[in-house]
Amino acid sequence: MNWSALKLLFVHEMRMLLRSRRTIITSVVLPLIMMPVMIMGSRFAQQQQASRIDQTTFEYAVTGPWSDEARRLIKRYKDAPEFKTLRIHEQTSVDPESALAGGKLHFYIRTTSIEDADKYIAGNEPVSGSQAALRPVGVPALQIVFRGNQEVARSGAERMLDMMRAARRNESYMIMLQRGFPSHPEGILAMTAENVATQSQVSGSTLGRFFTVVLVMWMVAAGSIAAMDIIAGEKERGTLETIITTAVGRNEIVTAKQLAICSVALVITFIQVLNALLYVKLRLISIPQSFVIDLSMTHFAQLLVLFIPLAAALSAALLIISAYAKTYKEAQLHFLPLYLGSLVPALAAVLPGLRSRSIVAFIPLANVSVAAREVLMGRPDPLMIFVTFVVMSLTAAALIRYSATLLAREDIVVSSQTDQALLAGGESLFQRRVFQWFAVMWAVMFAIAANIPQLQTMRAQLIFNELGVFLVGSLLMVRQYRLDLREVLGIRRLRWPIWAAVLMAVPAAQVVALAFFRLVSTVIPTPDDLLREFARQMTQTSLPLWQMYLLMAVLPAVCEELAFRGLLLHGIRNRFHPVVRCLLVGMVFGIFHYTLFRIAPTALLGVIITAIAMMTGSVLPGMLFHLANNSLSIWLESSGNTMNRLDGSAYLTAFAVFGLAMHMIWRYGKESKERG
Repeated sequence: MNWSALKLLFVHEMRMLLRSRRTIITSVVLPLIMMPVMIMGSRFAQQQQASRIDQTTFEYAVTGPWSDEARRLIKRYKDAPEFKTLRIHEQTSVDPESALAGGKLHFYIRTTSIEDADKYIAGNEPVSGSQAALRPVGVPALQIVFRGNQEVARSGAERMLDMMRAARRNESYMIMLQRGFPSHPEGILAMTAENVATQSQVSGSTLGRFFTVVLVMWMVAAGSIAAMDIIAGEKERGTLETIITTAVGRNEIVTAKQLAICSVALVITFIQVLNALLYVKLRLISIPQSFVIDLSMTHFAQLLVLFIPLAAALSAALLIISAYAKTYKEAQLHFLPLYLGSLVPALAAVLPGLRSRSIVAFIPLANVSVAAREVLMGRPDPLMIFVTFVVMSLTAAALIRYSATLLAREDIVVSSQTDQALLAGGESLFQRRVFQWFAVMWAVMFAIAANIPQLQTMRAQLIFNELGVFLVGSLLMVRQYRLDLREVLGIRRLRWPIWAAVLMAVPAAQVVALAFFRLVSTVIPTPDDLLREFARQMTQTSLPLWQMYLLMAVLPAVCEELAFRGLLLHGIRNRFHPVVRCLLVGMVFGIFHYTLFRIAPTALLGVIITAIAMMTGSVLPGMLFHLANNSLSIWLESSGNTMNRLDGSAYLTAFAVFGLAMHMIWRYGKESKERG
């Protein structure tokens, strides 16, 4: 490494960045102006909304067989201290649903008789299975009907619901006392809770969950401003070729650019942190009085050890994207998938029970997230901090080295050289852009799931993901690049032993995946509450059984296989070693299943299905495997059966059956490809 040349190049890059008005305005001036404007605007909007809600008189109606009793409860409890600020006015409405739709009512109260309440639950869906235990039988029901997309109406309905809950609790206590209960129910047992953790530890746990996410957002956003100009911008200006043709080595050039991006990212992030502290000091940002962070110099140094190599790795990734981009605008488009993708491992600290002393220490970015949370909680693990530092440093070094090799490629450096794939289009261009398509599909799934309430239900989310993302995205790729769908799917005659072996492999593969999940859980502990919540979502979807098979078995088997084992595998068929292709497609398949603890076992199933598709040269056996696997899972869950109690002999048998089935698929799949 020529250190004098490196210093000269670094100073040159920083001067070029500081001379750029676009960089200074976008990275420094705009955040300083926009952040206080956004904060004050948000506070003003919240205050106005709160004032509007406080001054609103909520119009409501009461319907049903015991509406008089509901009115009596409202009259009794509306003057309670906690509900005195709630202004309500009852209207007489023959058709409250039409009045609600027309805006004449904010909400209405629907009362239901005992007989109807025992037959129906919220939403007029029949009670069945485990849902019957969600509410007691033999009692009437009361339902608050409102429009959730109207914030004022939703606020009033929630306050009315709180009043009815208080009425239910107090009325129940009165009935118990009238019928001879010896004392007030709340006086039977005095319950208190003692928190042995300090306020600093509690605050550190809260802050640590999202601390890395916020810093990663700032680093990527700040670093991208410099990265877009430092290579992609130089391509447009024609200055990159001049630097490359000098006697300075590629390593010095890349390292100087890397240091410039990292410096800008760290400086702007530091400015943002100071801004946030200033806003807290000026009380533009309000924090709870109990929020206390007690960081010693040792803890501060440990955070620096964690985040400096992280900044270097992110800067190297930004540099690679800028090198691949042909223009400044293209670089802007490519940074979005990196921005969204970096947030997923950064959220590892949100998972309770996940500690740095596990396999997570070897997962880049996720290890920093968990280790930073532990530092902020006041219980740092020095050994794991060192391991995290080494892992992130090696990751940054590998990315820097790869970016250096990019500058040796003429098609990367010379912006005027037209890419042959762009001229040819079709298959050649598709192979170059297939990962970009899947990055956009992942970003769409992530953004839609987080921001559109109408798609939060299990049914809506499944339909949107399978049809709106995987199927539509796949068909768009086929049309855009004029692909032969028959070739993508590998439609050909396959021998019957292949189909038999696929069906034989399904139950064995489930046992193999279960064993793999248990192995992963030993190094990445899966929180019990997450497992219970996931199981509750899967079992209490209120979907009829036929819809569960359709939405969770048939559609994924068709749409996901078309996308992953069809388009993705077809797009990389000439780029990697077969084993790498198999692992890569399986990993992408697992990443599309957001929850961190589901990625590994789902990726394993993705690898298995990809291996079947590669051995047979067709997507169709993988579709059958996917359909049978998901159908078996639904049947086991709906019938109350489980594989959690298998002994060692069952696992050995499953592994043997799985190996035999895969051997049969390979053998007869090879014969089918030779014939065909």
